[in-house]
Amino acid sequence: MIQRHGWNLLFHECLSEQLQKLHAADRRARQQDPQGFESNVNVQLFAALSKMIFDVVPSNPNRQAYRQSSTMGAAFRHWRRAKVGRRFRLFFRFDSKTRIIIFTWVNDENTLRSSGSKSDPYAVFQRMLERSLPPDDWAALVAASRTDW
Repeated sequence: MIQRHGWNLLFHECLSEQLQKLHAADRRARQQDPQGFESNVNVQLFAALSKMIFDVVPSNPNRQAYRQSSTMGAAFRHWRRAKVGRRFRLFFRFDSKTRIIIFTWVNDENTLRSSGSKSDPYAVFQRMLERSLPPDDWAALVAASRTDW
């Protein structure tokens, strides 16, 4: 199990698939352009997400900036989101008793295009939750998550 800042990190398959694709794109960019890979958008996004997942969020997952008020409705207020740059939102939940953070999804260009919403990752994620992918129930979310991505 991955531990950071005293928290156990878990990953739901929705995010795991995204991170695997992004990691592969990062590796390709580094191989294809060993001198200038740092300017590649995928490399930059993978680095920003990695820092957010492994350092920033686990340093304090209850940070006020991660709270959403009623953006996705009162039923989903317990979900948190971390802003990654101006366009991306990383969604997660945590439990202070068990010291677990579960990272579940980050919006990407494909989901935004298919949603019919120009830039509303909250609406997309709310519809995902309403379809139970990822599950909203904590026990089901833990059961559906992995210790690695």
